[in-house]
Amino acid sequence: MKKNQTLKSTLVTLAWSVYIPSFLLSIAQGMIIPILPGFASEEMAATTFMIGLIVSAKAIGMLIFDIPSGIILSKYGMNKTMMIGVFLFALSSFLAVIAQSTTFLFFARIISGISFSLWMISRHSYIAIAVPVEIRGRAISIFGGFGRFATILGPFIGGIVAEFIGIRIPFILQIFLATITMIILIINYHKSDKYNNNIDKHLLSENKKLLSGFSIVLKKNYKIFATAGFVASVLSFLRAAREFLIPFWGEELKLSKDMIGYIVTASFAVDSLLFPIVGYVMDRWGRKFTGVPAIIILSIAILLVPLTRDINSLLLVGILAGLGNGLSTAFILTLGADLSPKENRGEFLGTWRMFADSGASSAPLAIGYMGQIISISFASSFTAIFGLLGTIMLIFMVKDTKKNKKS
Repeated sequence: MKKNQTLKSTLVTLAWSVYIPSFLLSIAQGMIIPILPGFASEEMAATTFMIGLIVSAKAIGMLIFDIPSGIILSKYGMNKTMMIGVFLFALSSFLAVIAQSTTFLFFARIISGISFSLWMISRHSYIAIAVPVEIRGRAISIFGGFGRFATILGPFIGGIVAEFIGIRIPFILQIFLATITMIILIINYHKSDKYNNNIDKHLLSENKKLLSGFSIVLKKNYKIFATAGFVASVLSFLRAAREFLIPFWGEELKLSKDMIGYIVTASFAVDSLLFPIVGYVMDRWGRKFTGVPAIIILSIAILLVPLTRDINSLLLVGILAGLGNGLSTAFILTLGADLSPKENRGEFLGTWRMFADSGASSAPLAIGYMGQIISISFASSFTAIFGLLGTIMLIFMVKDTKKNKKS
């Protein structure tokens, strides 16, 4: 918010308000990644289709609530929106603990998606206002880096706890971590109430009608959503495709569960190491310098997945995909923050997240459908071509926000 704000002072400000709470919630989210399919199958005898639906439920919840989250943010401010998100996350975990049917579990996961939508838009808006554009790439890339480390740690903890203690215990740990997060947020809010109230002044909308800010945002920014928003959707599609295709193809190659786990872990490990470099490059040379190679490398990796024939070749492709995804660290968040207007910021970021989440939620369904009726090779080629279209759009139709926005 200040022109002379340094990276060090910004990181100190963000530590307890963004980085640590997000790290805890990311660990909590990640703990059920390896156990959710087994939980639905073993505890509730879910069908393959229902398991896929339950796994997709979080993304569906995020997608349907991105715009409402933006409206809630504009009406009630950052802190209330954030607190509601954390509370709903704890509630969704509690409902999952007591779930006895697939329908009930699906409902719990939808609430988890809604909670994540509220949490992410409040954090995204906070960063968009509090962090100057000159250091935004580095600040947000650290945010993304914390999330990537948590993605490695969370599944590791969840798998061990489920295996040796109980398959419902990770959901209880989620409630515990959500409670700690809520306490941290409350303490930090009371310590920095004037600062947080100043943030809210930039977010609260004066529009009395529920959807008025949303309609204004669409009218004023439709070109941004049609170009940059499309790129965000493409990148999210590629990311979700990578998470779906690599484990799926490992099963097709008859690899054991632990071998597939090693490949996925290696891919995420490469992914998580690049955020300091990516942040520096975005702030030094521009957002496109990481976004363009990220989409190209991810597209190539996804194209190569069906061509692998053993664990070694799939591992190499997984590492390549990790490199591409690592280069995209914080790209969507940073670009959205750069493009967000001072007025109706919440509605803008809600719509922006809707574009990104539409790609993430549609990828597993689209690839699975194409793979079933045609082939996985076709689905992989289609995804790579989709990535090529996104690359062309980013290069020629999206202006680099680092060069355009001076403050």
